[in-house]
Amino acid sequence: MEVYLKPIIAACYVFPVLAVLFTLPYIIYEYHRYGSVLVIRTGVVYTFIFYMLTSYFMTVLPLPPVDSVTADSACMLLVPFDAVRRVALSANVVLSSPGTYLNLFKCGDFWQIAFNILLLLPFGVYLRYYFKRPWWQVLIFSFGYSLFFELTQLSGLYGIYPYPYRFFEVDDLICNTLGGMLGYVMTPLFVFMLPKRERMDEVAYNRGQIVSEFRRIIAWALDMFIIMIPVAIFFAVDRARFVNAVYNVRYVAGIALYISAVLTIITSVTKGRTIGKALVNIRLVSADVKKKHCGVLRLAGRYFMLYVVSLPSPIYAYNLYHLAVDAQGWMFILFMTACVICLLVTGYFAIDFMLCLFSSTRNMLYDRVMGITHINMVKKELGR
Repeated sequence: MEVYLKPIIAACYVFPVLAVLFTLPYIIYEYHRYGSVLVIRTGVVYTFIFYMLTSYFMTVLPLPPVDSVTADSACMLLVPFDAVRRVALSANVVLSSPGTYLNLFKCGDFWQIAFNILLLLPFGVYLRYYFKRPWWQVLIFSFGYSLFFELTQLSGLYGIYPYPYRFFEVDDLICNTLGGMLGYVMTPLFVFMLPKRERMDEVAYNRGQIVSEFRRIIAWALDMFIIMIPVAIFFAVDRARFVNAVYNVRYVAGIALYISAVLTIITSVTKGRTIGKALVNIRLVSADVKKKHCGVLRLAGRYFMLYVVSLPSPIYAYNLYHLAVDAQGWMFILFMTACVICLLVTGYFAIDFMLCLFSSTRNMLYDRVMGITHINMVKKELGR
């Protein structure tokens, strides 16, 4: 049993890293195709990834030392049902005597057959339930997945080992494929409490009609990653300039104006789409007349309020405070008043943002003022 537990433990260690790498592409795909991310669908997809990782580790782990693998370590066993023959010879089972059936559980070859069948049983369940594959495709995919395991072993783990370190057995192909087909047949027993795939799709499409704040945040993060590349290159030339940039209001204002101008131009030309918005399938439109392109002046006002006024306001306040410390008389009052105004802007922006997070229909202040909103661009696929 320990030989089967070690691959599962290894998968538990690797899965979080794989999940982190997979999460952002998965979220983008779900938003682009359905308009929303369902918890139940996410659970199904992530358990499938964990299963695939575990099944792979089951076939390649544990890894022996490289110098221990020789030309005689393993070979190809191409006689069908040889494992069944070995069970019949070693288990001492008499069909007419049920009491001897317990000997099967003491036979290592029997457990090898059983685990090879169980290995791909979940594969057949996932293929039928979530991926909606017919039985003949489950048969082909199960055989292909099992063949991938056997060829991996035959290749010495893709050439890492000079020779195969495990046997290539045709019985493994038979048992794995049988397990996949059993999973297909037994799917209703395992998923009767889960919603059907069609129901998940329907709920996802309906929820996606309202553009959530998190969906907009993903689009914003993708846009910032792309737009800030020239800024990163600019500061990479002089690292000292980068360290002091946050304390220099001129750099901050310059970057803010650059972002505002670039996004204004892009969304004007593309009629409300940026790269980030296109990836999550949303678009900026006029709030009063839905699906109508908002003009360049409204877009410019939106981005100016967001990037030049709201987001940099804490940095403005920090710089104004230091100017006030060194000033006297009416200049002190002027700088401190401006500092307080910037802090109020920061506070209002933070509160407005939090309120939007807990509302599915509320727009931020800059969208409300400029009469702009986001709309969902996902088109429901017929037959889904």
